[in-house]
Amino acid sequence: MALPARTVLPLLACGLCVSSCFWLDNLPRATGECRGTHQGRRVRWPLQESSALVHRSEQGELPDTFIDLDYTPEDEPVLEGFGVDIHLVEDARVKQDRRVGLTSREAQLVPTESSLVTRWVGNIGSGAGYLSPPGVPVEGSVTLEDLTEFAAQGRFVYRYADGGELTCTFDVMKDVEE
Repeated sequence: MALPARTVLPLLACGLCVSSCFWLDNLPRATGECRGTHQGRRVRWPLQESSALVHRSEQGELPDTFIDLDYTPEDEPVLEGFGVDIHLVEDARVKQDRRVGLTSREAQLVPTESSLVTRWVGNIGSGAGYLSPPGVPVEGSVTLEDLTEFAAQGRFVYRYADGGELTCTFDVMKDVEE
């Protein structure tokens, strides 16, 4: 027995909604990698899927909006992890490429302007900071290509005193566990 069109269409729409929600839940939350030269070696480190764009509504120790990026430094026995927390102004949005320079000051990288990126926190493994050697990058930059309430896409570049350079890309989605 055939069902009338007014019954079939709503059932079809519900089926498509359920399947699209399942498909969206199974998308990777983060993709990207770091490529370049680190301590004289060519490297290619993937971005961990747990990296995320975070928006917090409650005041606390962490900023309201930041991008948490964690890369897996494969074949680097002394480096447990490699990443950065990019602290942003509240409700930061970018619709076209926006580049912010980073400069070395007092054993850390700091943004050359704070109208978008307010703080830059490098991390290695579970702690904040930079591996010595090569130490704090001499300079760097971050380019945000797209930044919305739900996702952030871009890249950052580190240039080291020993001539090494890393370019790290990221495409992350909002943390769903906020």
